[in-house]
Amino acid sequence: MMYEMNSGLQLARAYIPSQVFTQRFGAMEGLSKGTIFPELYMPYRPRRY
Repeated sequence: MMYEMNSGLQLARAYIPSQVFTQRFGAMEGLSKGTIFPELYMPYRPRRY
């Protein structure tokens, strides 16, 4: 087998940005953006190569 089950490798690392509560989106805007906190809103923008 190419990989051993308990090889001790780290599979993932969580990253949680600090949240400073300053303002919030309205209910409908928050629903469409997936968060009510502007500090956490990070839309996906694919790069074109």
